[in-house]
Amino acid sequence: MNTEITSTHIKKISLFIFTISLLFPFSACSLLEYKEAKIEIISINEDLSDAGVDNKDFLDYLIKKGYTKQELPIQNWKLSELLFTQEFYNREIALAKSEWDIIKSNEALTKLKPTSSIGINIGKSDSNEEISKNIYGGGISFIFESANKKIIRHEIAFNKTQSAYLAYQISVFEKKIKLLEDLISYIENQDLIIVQKKKVKLNQSILHMARKRFNLGLASQVDIDRHTLAISGAYQLLISLQIKQENLKRNLATHVGMKFQKFNQIPINVDHIKGTLEKSLESFRDIEKINEIKYTATLNSLSLRKLLADYAISESELKYEIAKQYPDYIFSPAYTYDLGNYIWSLGIDSVITSSKRNEILINRAKKIRGAQASKVYSYQLDLINKAENLVPKFEGLVRELNHFKPLIKARKRLEAQLRRQLDNGLIDRLDFELELVTLFEIDKKYHKALYNLINSGLDAERIMQKPIITNKVYLNDEK
Repeated sequence: MNTEITSTHIKKISLFIFTISLLFPFSACSLLEYKEAKIEIISINEDLSDAGVDNKDFLDYLIKKGYTKQELPIQNWKLSELLFTQEFYNREIALAKSEWDIIKSNEALTKLKPTSSIGINIGKSDSNEEISKNIYGGGISFIFESANKKIIRHEIAFNKTQSAYLAYQISVFEKKIKLLEDLISYIENQDLIIVQKKKVKLNQSILHMARKRFNLGLASQVDIDRHTLAISGAYQLLISLQIKQENLKRNLATHVGMKFQKFNQIPINVDHIKGTLEKSLESFRDIEKINEIKYTATLNSLSLRKLLADYAISESELKYEIAKQYPDYIFSPAYTYDLGNYIWSLGIDSVITSSKRNEILINRAKKIRGAQASKVYSYQLDLINKAENLVPKFEGLVRELNHFKPLIKARKRLEAQLRRQLDNGLIDRLDFELELVTLFEIDKKYHKALYNLINSGLDAERIMQKPIITNKVYLNDEK
């Protein structure tokens, strides 16, 4: 009889063990292998060198953005081309997107059920008085969560994904603003270089004529020294502007994510970019639209929306701390064959939480929520004040530019009159060129007023966090 019981028992236990063992192959099917990914300096240099206007992936990307094959590869840098290139090649933007993707994966994790466990135990007795000396058993355990903790965890993960997405969008926006800042500086500096070259050329001519007069006894050494110092100062300023221009160009290459040698293969279309920026300000000059800035800023601000997403996270985390007051239960059904007895059992475990600990954690979560709310109020107040200041600042800069426009026309008229006097012999060339040198200051003041206005448009775009001076150039679904 012992043999029959033992044989039946062994069959049942063997079947139970076999059933459990079937679970392991299915689990093994989902295992992923480790694959090493090395980073080598040489390969990085090769990747960076591949970043160019003729890169196949980049050309395909531009076609998706609406370019035709006839327009490619890019022949010169215009505003749209610079912004699209930055979106494609800039590594910091790619990093921000990767961080968003990483956080987004947490949503899928929160949808999974809590982990369960399964196990078997085997033992043997040395007693001769029992029906069987063998002990076999197996069981599983699983967690039952109360108070909708799983739903709340998914809510937290969802809000964190929204916050990470907005952080990614802010990163894209900030990189675009930095590109535009240096681009506007580059164009302004180019205008100054053109004016300064004319001034250096005139000063050289003036010094040459002054030396001739000195040789004829018609000018003193003081005149020579005065003109020498003037041309030296003008030339030093020109050199300084040219060095600044080179540095700005290298900054632009960095902003778009390309090596300078690759970026410098095609020219920057300064006139086209300048025209684009000036045209984009025309719609912004509409006073009715300017008065809508405050309302638009609060609706479109990516930073404000991120703060609201962070507040939602703190709200959900408070909700989760409150839910954690309610215990979870671990159910552990098991089957055991113990010395001839077939035993079924059900275990129920629960972690007893400390009410004082819960109170501390809940109060801390409430304080975090309050701090996040304060951030929203503080930022929105600062945003509204900055938005309101845009209106008088912009209108003042428009008046300043309008003040210099007739002065530019007057300067051109005066230059024409002086040239006629020169042609008619009423003044000599030295007097004529000395007058022209002083007129360049009007050109500089006009350019300063123009770029102050353009930069105010950039300020508006920075505050409102929506395309203004970039007009219809949208990135990453900014629409």
